[in-house]
Amino acid sequence: MTEDAVIPAAIAYPMHPAWMPVETQGMSRMPRQTIAELLGRIGGSGLAAIRRRVVAGSGRNRDAGGQSNLIASPGSSVLSVIDCGTGLVKAVVVEPEHRGDDLSNPGQVRVLGVGVAPMPVTSATDVDPGELLTSVERALREAEDVAGTIPRRAMLAVPSAQTVVALGEGTVIRPSPSAPITRDELAEAMSLARSAALAKAREYMREDRGDVSDLRVVSAALFSIMVDTQSVTEAVGLTGAKVTVSLAVAATEMAVYRNLRGLAERLDLELVGVVAVPAALGSAVRTNVPPSGAVVIDIGAGSTTIARIGQGGTELSLSVPIGTNALEDHLVAESGLTSSQSRETLNRYVSGDLGKISRSANRDHVQRVATFFASVWRDAVEVRLAELARERPLPPLVWLCGGGARLPDLRGVLTGPAWRSEYFDQPPVVSVLGTEDLVDLCGEPERLGQLHGSVIAPSLALGIAAIQAIAPTDDVSSLVSRMQSS
Repeated sequence: MTEDAVIPAAIAYPMHPAWMPVETQGMSRMPRQTIAELLGRIGGSGLAAIRRRVVAGSGRNRDAGGQSNLIASPGSSVLSVIDCGTGLVKAVVVEPEHRGDDLSNPGQVRVLGVGVAPMPVTSATDVDPGELLTSVERALREAEDVAGTIPRRAMLAVPSAQTVVALGEGTVIRPSPSAPITRDELAEAMSLARSAALAKAREYMREDRGDVSDLRVVSAALFSIMVDTQSVTEAVGLTGAKVTVSLAVAATEMAVYRNLRGLAERLDLELVGVVAVPAALGSAVRTNVPPSGAVVIDIGAGSTTIARIGQGGTELSLSVPIGTNALEDHLVAESGLTSSQSRETLNRYVSGDLGKISRSANRDHVQRVATFFASVWRDAVEVRLAELARERPLPPLVWLCGGGARLPDLRGVLTGPAWRSEYFDQPPVVSVLGTEDLVDLCGEPERLGQLHGSVIAPSLALGIAAIQAIAPTDDVSSLVSRMQSS
């Protein structure tokens, strides 16, 4: 599959350092710049040269214990997945675990290694592009050392806040209902559905960002095929008066896509494809979703993304520009703490072991600040919930993920009596998304034990989506794949 591969069903998970492993703390928080802007400024090819030397066998190819890492063969199915967030850069090394000799069915996805690195900040207003590239390389190196292998190919993720997933429908009225449906007719219905979904995505983006005419579809997911009123898995060869297709697409601005391709080039990696986190999450939980569906809320550092999930994957995802950075800022303003003290305080608060950072940061005060932030955050989230529930009520299953999912106050405002639940068909049940909720996942690398499940789950979902993208496809899946570049 080429670098333009589409995820059959789906960088950034903005994570806040306060809920990250200890070794990532003590770093200044990343300023309000988009990952796309930063990646666009990266120059030079020093790290790419390093990676080329590794592949040539003369560079960095040993782990911390001095053991040699194997360089993946050209035809290897092992992949790296790079997920850049505002708090952390995460890298995951995955491979398919086939069921018997059937190479068309990847079975489960084995996680071989996970690596993390802090997002570098050199001042209060700037990020050094070279250090950003170094952080990506550091996360890759850590994941490769755990995996014991250096993949040649990679999948990169689009920031959740810079992605919209939307569902569209296309119908082809057939002039000869008694004639067998052709592949071209099915492709035409898919193309119409793609156009309808992309129009919705563009409209949602325009509401937030103004003119966004230059969009790129990074993934497509087939939800259903109907021949007249009958749901089918394969329409070609059947007869009927009309063919209707429901298709979801994940779209981002073309500049974001180009910058991700540029990052892969500078790392000297073969880019298998680009994936959107909301779509990947929908694909990764699809068989665990009840018939009514689910809602996934990804709480990052700079934004929160809310996605409606059906059994076919993500139907719609929207973001609001509020995340846990705002809580840190509010605590600094209210308590007179430094930024690093604020992060340490929040980390202890989440862990239930606040201790005493300063006279102004006792547990009661931190809880008051967190409670106020949670109420503001809930009001912002409800704006998007209303849009997701515009056509029909939302399903009552709600999963939280991302760095902020561990904050008890955010979970509390979604389960307490004060939360308006008119968007749901029944009182919602809220839980934290963990690795056990992801389908087709196996393997427990050493690193997973040091990252909370809600934090790493999105990156693992990206790994699952990446393996699905490189699996051999049937005729219908190949048509869906064409919807990316058509």
